[in-house]
Amino acid sequence: MKIRYSKTRLFSNLLLGSLFTLWGTVKWLEGSASYFGYFQLLLGILMVGNFFFERHNQYLKIENGFLTKHSLRKKSLKLEEVVQIKSFPGKIKIFTSEENLSINTGIIDEDSIKDLYPVLGSLKLHQKENPFLGWSQTNS
Repeated sequence: MKIRYSKTRLFSNLLLGSLFTLWGTVKWLEGSASYFGYFQLLLGILMVGNFFFERHNQYLKIENGFLTKHSLRKKSLKLEEVVQIKSFPGKIKIFTSEENLSINTGIIDEDSIKDLYPVLGSLKLHQKENPFLGWSQTNS
């Protein structure tokens, strides 16, 4: 199961990246590009590249008992090793005995977050350690 980025995040990155790339390219072709113009061009190319990376990989993947967060440094947790989950406004922190994973809920698509909560609620933890315990599709 893929937990997707919100469309707003994806397409704002594409729009801003395209504008930066276009502006930097125009300055470069005019011959009036300074370091700032080259920086804009580079930043635009990186933002457009980030759009394609995020659109292809999406934010989280839950597969074969692992929760994987896709970013520059991919991070995975085995769901059965989770010992505690903390929920904060706009953020979920998942802890194992060795590491933790932070999830920014503000950038997740609304339909995908409704898929994430039941998965987190199904983990066998004490009620004190799992604020999503008992969460089901009917809660969404």
